[in-house]
Amino acid sequence: MSLVNFDLDRDITVSTVLSKTNYQINSATAAAERSINSFVTESTSTAFLVNAKGTTTTTPLSSAFRSISNYFFSSSAANTIPVAQNNIATTGIARVITLGRTTTDDAILSGSITATFSFGVVPNKVIIDRPELSISGSVGRKGDLVEKAEPANIVGTVFYDTGTMIFHGGDYSRDTNFLSNSASGFIFGPGATAGKIAINELSFVSLNMIKRSVFFTRAFNRDFNYTNNPTAIQNAAVGSITSSLTGFPTTFITTVGLYNDNNELLAVAKVSPAVKKDFSTEKTFAIRLQY
Repeated sequence: MSLVNFDLDRDITVSTVLSKTNYQINSATAAAERSINSFVTESTSTAFLVNAKGTTTTTPLSSAFRSISNYFFSSSAANTIPVAQNNIATTGIARVITLGRTTTDDAILSGSITATFSFGVVPNKVIIDRPELSISGSVGRKGDLVEKAEPANIVGTVFYDTGTMIFHGGDYSRDTNFLSNSASGFIFGPGATAGKIAINELSFVSLNMIKRSVFFTRAFNRDFNYTNNPTAIQNAAVGSITSSLTGFPTTFITTVGLYNDNNELLAVAKVSPAVKKDFSTEKTFAIRLQY
């Protein structure tokens, strides 16, 4: 056996494969099945949490609010976050939709979000996302959540890489205010209900990014023509081969190993069927790694 060094400009190709999954959530049950939660969070400790199934608890939410304030908005004031439509005024309340990692995969596809809300008895308020043109913060790609019928009405922020939608604004006059008292809740469910902000439907596309590398490994005519079996060694001291194997030896390649610069085995590929190799032939193997 011998080792063949890779020529990084010739022997390796790298690509990214994207797969997309469309989701359409129109009930609390569907949201729960996909690990999608909605809840109200406040700077005080007196609010309640409403999960995707509509279950309420008395768990204080001030810690969740401080996490959102500091992580997503880099706010120095732990008890406030900026209001979505002006970024000057602040609020101590926000409504949040979080997508489980198994649902988000690697990210939400920007421009794919559509959500229909009912604000109390006012139905069919459609919110969409409007992505930023460039990354402007440490939390990755984000975008505005805006009213489809009036794009100037910004109601929140979506963070695509974490699968988080934070609703921290809205226009009172257009019945799209997410800053109303926490007692109104924030739940998945159909139709308009007095005293509730209901998520009637939520659709989005998740992205799964797969890295793929192809390593072209070459067995040249003078390489890999002798067996590695120790029974073929005639003299271990000098490494000589049994004379019956030195005339015109033939091997069958069954396995290809990829090593790093420290001669550490990193990956193994099996060849099926085994490939015949001798001094009169050269072989090239394309080893595909996906991760």
